[in-house]
Amino acid sequence: MTEAVKQICEYVFDKSDIVRIYAEPFAYNFASCRVLEKSGFQYEGTLRKNAIKNNKLVDMKMYSLLKAEV
Repeated sequence: MTEAVKQICEYVFDKSDIVRIYAEPFAYNFASCRVLEKSGFQYEGTLRKNAIKNNKLVDMKMYSLLKAEV
C-alpha cells in the first residue's frame, strides 16, 4: 500500500499544478497513519472530535505532503 500511495502522489505532482496533498485518517487507524508516514507525509496535528462514526465523536489526524518534498 505504501508504494501505491507514493506512486499516486508522484503522478499527481508530475501531471498537475497541485502542490499539497493531505489526508485525514481516523486517529485510531494506526495502519493508515503508518502508510502515510512511510510515504513521506508529515503529521500536522490531531483534529479533535472532527467526525461522527457509529454515533460517536472521533478524532482524526492531519497529514500532508508537499510537492517540494517528493
